[in-house]
Amino acid sequence: MFSTASFLITFREVLEAALIVGILLVYVSKIEQRKLKKQIWVGTVIGIVLSIVFAVLFQLLLGGFSGYEEIFEGFTMIIASLLLGWMIIWMSSEGSKIKEGLERKVDQTLEESKKYGVLLLTVFSVLREGVETVLFLSGVEAIEGNYFTMLWSGVLGLVVALIVAALVFLSGKRINIKAFFITTGILLVFFAAGMFTYGIHELQEINWFGPETYWLQKQLWDTSGFIDDKNTEIGRFLRSLFGYQDKPTALELIVYLGFFATLSFVLLMVRRKKKKFKGKR
Repeated sequence: MFSTASFLITFREVLEAALIVGILLVYVSKIEQRKLKKQIWVGTVIGIVLSIVFAVLFQLLLGGFSGYEEIFEGFTMIIASLLLGWMIIWMSSEGSKIKEGLERKVDQTLEESKKYGVLLLTVFSVLREGVETVLFLSGVEAIEGNYFTMLWSGVLGLVVALIVAALVFLSGKRINIKAFFITTGILLVFFAAGMFTYGIHELQEINWFGPETYWLQKQLWDTSGFIDDKNTEIGRFLRSLFGYQDKPTALELIVYLGFFATLSFVLLMVRRKKKKFKGKR
């Protein structure tokens, strides 16, 4: 068994973190501030350690909600999906400016003589990716229900991301970071919509929405005889990556389509705005 969603998320987040660290290392060498490399490496290690601590605390918190798993998982999925949606939009809008932004922050740190400014910049950059990875993978685990599949697929994504990042910087070739994140972002739009819908599904399971919305909670169809979303490989794949459900309710279908349409519309508007802005320059 293989978790495409886990691989994709880990690959994307780790690659982003690795590219950030790589950009910082290259830039401090470029401006002849090689002494700052130590801060970058120490900051990377601290960021990774703090990410692991966050993952452990998150799992302990999850275990502490015994009897309230549906509520905790439901709201966790909703928050994580909104965060993922925001990340996709931000990357579509600002992805091409990551390098310039990091270099500007390093320059600002040097100008203001902040002793550990670069270290803190690295820590927060790596930690942000780590926290996002933990939240998104918790969504994968909740949807797929197989921790070990998620884990080894995620580790594979991590290894591949580090290899790709190393090849990029060792070869000295430029890559279109923005194009990469837009391409993977398209797949993650489906995943975010499915994660948000799964959060609603968990709350629906405990009758969170009350009897007045009962008509929305009626099952629309049953395709489990064709593709079972829990007991077949293709079903689990479609469920984790695209939010497929073999027995959806009207509420779940409305939520999925609404979230997907809204996020897609915002991304389209961002793209049009950027093209319009470039056209005026």
